[in-house]
Amino acid sequence: MTDAYDPGLRRMALALAPKELQARPGVYVGVGGPSYETPAECRLLRRLGADAVGMSTVSEASAARHLGLRVLGLSLITNSAPGDDDD
Repeated sequence: MTDAYDPGLRRMALALAPKELQARPGVYVGVGGPSYETPAECRLLRRLGADAVGMSTVSEASAARHLGLRVLGLSLITNSAPGDDDD
């Protein structure tokens, strides 16, 4: 799916985000869950281009786009990936 997250909404959110939030665009990958990823899975997802991983946002965004809605995805990163000491 191309432009699942509305480009205009993404630009506006980044422009309005306070600097202390350190908001930045990235690639969000959805996994089935409901468990944390292993270090090996995190390395694989990073190599595939993932900046963040979650369990529900992708399926919810897909459903909303199917309904013709404009979508903006915002994620608060609360934990680092295992074995990801350099980021």
